[in-house]
Amino acid sequence: MNVFIQFLKNLNEKTLPIVNLTKSRNSKTGTATFIFVEPDIFTILKTSDKKIQNMYLCWENKQIISKDIKVIFKNGKPFLLKVLLIFKNSKEWFEFLQFMTAYSKETGLSFTENPFTF
Repeated sequence: MNVFIQFLKNLNEKTLPIVNLTKSRNSKTGTATFIFVEPDIFTILKTSDKKIQNMYLCWENKQIISKDIKVIFKNGKPFLLKVLLIFKNSKEWFEFLQFMTAYSKETGLSFTENPFTF
């Protein structure tokens, strides 16, 4: 299966993200925050005039796009890439979970529940 994350078309990000999930009390909306520590895209952008405008989650001819991207600097150099996805309904949430299931199988990324959830 071909499952990947891209910041530039046709260039797969190899750095695995930390993904934090939240869901509303009624379970109809939620967020996913992706944090990439020193992602590969930073190295590529050093020698390119391109800019990060989107994150693409791709699988099974499907795609989720986020434009909510922030670069966090440390000592004047890009260090973290933080991307926010907002799910406005159960369908969007379900599609995201489909992607995460496939991505986890492909990359070995695992889920750990927050012990401080109330």
